[in-house]
Amino acid sequence: MTRLSRLLPIRPYSLRPGLPTLCLCALLSACATSPVEKKSLDEILSNADTEAAQDRGSAEYYIQLASQNTGAERQQYLLKAAELLYQRGDLVTAQSQLSHLKPEALALQRQQDIQLLAARIAVASNNPAQALALIPDTSALNPEQQLEAGMIRANVDFANGYFMRAAQSRIALDRQITSNLLRERNHRGIWQALSALPDVNLNAARGDDAITRGWLDLARIMRTAQTDIRDLQEAVLDWGTRYPQHPVSNAFIDSMLTEYIQRRAPSSGIAVLLPMSGKLKAISEAIQNGFISAYYQDKSRGLNIASEPSIRFYDSGDADVNFMQVYQQAILNGAHTIVGSLDKSVVNRLAQQTELDVPVLTLNYAENPLSHASNLYQFGLLPEDEARQTAELAVRQNKMHAAVLAPSSEWGQRIAAAFEQRYRELGGEVMASQFYAADKDDYSWPIRRMFNLNQSDDRRRSIEHLLSENVKFVPRRRQDVDMIFLVATPRAARSIMPAFKFHHAGGLPVYATSHVYAGHLDPGADLDLNGLIFCDLPWNLTSENPLKKTFAQYWPAQKSYTRLFALGIDSYHLLQNMSYLNHHNYARFSGETGNVQLGAHNRLHRELVWAQFQRGVPVYLDTTVPFEPVIEREADDS
Repeated sequence: MTRLSRLLPIRPYSLRPGLPTLCLCALLSACATSPVEKKSLDEILSNADTEAAQDRGSAEYYIQLASQNTGAERQQYLLKAAELLYQRGDLVTAQSQLSHLKPEALALQRQQDIQLLAARIAVASNNPAQALALIPDTSALNPEQQLEAGMIRANVDFANGYFMRAAQSRIALDRQITSNLLRERNHRGIWQALSALPDVNLNAARGDDAITRGWLDLARIMRTAQTDIRDLQEAVLDWGTRYPQHPVSNAFIDSMLTEYIQRRAPSSGIAVLLPMSGKLKAISEAIQNGFISAYYQDKSRGLNIASEPSIRFYDSGDADVNFMQVYQQAILNGAHTIVGSLDKSVVNRLAQQTELDVPVLTLNYAENPLSHASNLYQFGLLPEDEARQTAELAVRQNKMHAAVLAPSSEWGQRIAAAFEQRYRELGGEVMASQFYAADKDDYSWPIRRMFNLNQSDDRRRSIEHLLSENVKFVPRRRQDVDMIFLVATPRAARSIMPAFKFHHAGGLPVYATSHVYAGHLDPGADLDLNGLIFCDLPWNLTSENPLKKTFAQYWPAQKSYTRLFALGIDSYHLLQNMSYLNHHNYARFSGETGNVQLGAHNRLHRELVWAQFQRGVPVYLDTTVPFEPVIEREADDS
């Protein structure tokens, strides 16, 4: 049976060149009905896990059996209980049960099972380094255990952000899997890793074999459908004819496509509430221009002809009218979805609502991460997210001892605090942190204090006083730091980076958030930033979206608001993809502001891309594979 016939739930049609093929309509149509309700892949696997757990008994049941037995039997029951606790997500209790085990009372294979379970728990607890250390010597494992060890390593790669390597590992392991349930779970893991890849990596990836190439092509098809769904049916049919023997299951493709089509629907009646007057006017105009540009781009492609959404913009910046009044008026005017507000205080109030009349996509985040309304979605350019991702990259690069330099403003302190918190959670240690005055151009004093150079000067003066003569002296910075986290604007960064070199810290890698880059090329001004590593929007670093030319042509005066234009683009497209994101924990939307995923309490998080300044120009860094940053070494900094 060919791949094509296996894909189709109906009798296959003959294929002739030039003849439009619609044989997947019954499978894909969002309007189609069926007497059998289709379940998502997540639901299928979840139900299977639940049924299997019920067949074996509950964790509490095995804990009770353990209390009634001794010796090897007790150890076996505790191990079984820990396994079931892990499966239901109770990691703390599962770890507790493992701590009660006495491995020496068990056979070697069971001791290895304990190590592997402990490694799985470590990965799930966001401790990938510990997980790797816990995996036993693979040569001593049986085939089933070797497969499990390979899955753990793939999970570690995913946790470390090495998405392509995680996908490749799982594709290789797929040949060893005999269980249908485990194979479906592995396919979901492959899809999760490919979904996490930035566009630039997915488009550049090349598989060494037909199976890998098939996965990559399928991922590209679904990625394109996020903003252009017209030819999805034909594209998937063509994919099936090109990869007739691909191991991905019919159930996987059926579930993925059917649900994506059903869940991706343009909103009818969109109200965008922005402060179009007052101090936020320029910011709002950039967002509005991005939103409208995305809409007209879709329209030019013929993507919203069937159900063209009506879009109304409302000025929420009037001091005499509060946001909720504008919100209610928009609903009375027929809005089915609302975008806004930019104001954090308004988002705080919205987050306290039990339920909202219509779904709301805010463009900022509430201070309290908890949100009561299930139809409130929070999105924006959150600088704290960038700081946390910087900490994660530094730890992946084994930079575990940081110095932090940030402005003394409330903004600078927030970003520095977010970095330090995440860095410490991952096992890093902040050795020194200093704050500089944002309204001054002299950064020497905080840098000297950060690297203990003032103490070095004190030692020089003491020696000169003791000898009663001047001595030749080279200051020596502290040696317990292996990286710098810098919070700065482009103007400040252009002065601070040379100051690091002057103060004998030019050999240290410097990591920063997007705020160090103005968002447009300026090699002459940015030459002093050479070596600096920073994260930013795909829009600024890798995007080939034609809307970049539109933005430059029609709104050149808004050049400094380029990221907010990208925010407007993604806000429009997220409305179409939100339901899909909401129903799949592995789903991501690959946007101009980043690879977007819906997290806890409906807060959207952006995975950014990375670059390093070389000759005054940001050069893209592929952080989905291990890399070592290029830094300048100094002879006197040993």
